[in-house]
Amino acid sequence: MSKPNHPPVTPTVPVGDEAHRGGGAASEVGGPLRPLALCVASLAVMAPWPLLGMLLLHAQFDRPSEAFMFLGGITLFPLMILALLGNPSEEVLIVLVALVWLAAALLPDFWLRKRLVSWGAVGGLLAAQSAFALAQALMGAMLIIGKSV
Repeated sequence: MSKPNHPPVTPTVPVGDEAHRGGGAASEVGGPLRPLALCVASLAVMAPWPLLGMLLLHAQFDRPSEAFMFLGGITLFPLMILALLGNPSEEVLIVLVALVWLAAALLPDFWLRKRLVSWGAVGGLLAAQSAFALAQALMGAMLIIGKSV
């Protein structure tokens, strides 16, 4: 007896890595530019709060360098420990505040990039970063308004 002459059967259900790339692709975050996109998105959700504070309260500034308070209103309190060790220059405080703000914007994107597999997780991170920037800007606004009172 001879075997029937028909083409081999190909599976219709994805197997292995194809299953991860196929059906769930719409709900998963991925791509080669993903870390860059996360960093840009983080900066995009964090930047409006300090910029809005600077725009609204620029008339209250004694010096232009006070604009950096909107980047690190809360961060200034731990940095006051430096004042106990000496008199840090204004430039040092500005650099430290800017570094903390940038670290809050960029480091979670790299630390959590393996865990951020869904759009909900990415949205949660961006919401937390936006809330952090809002809190920093609000504290900066209170410091600016408070010095005028």
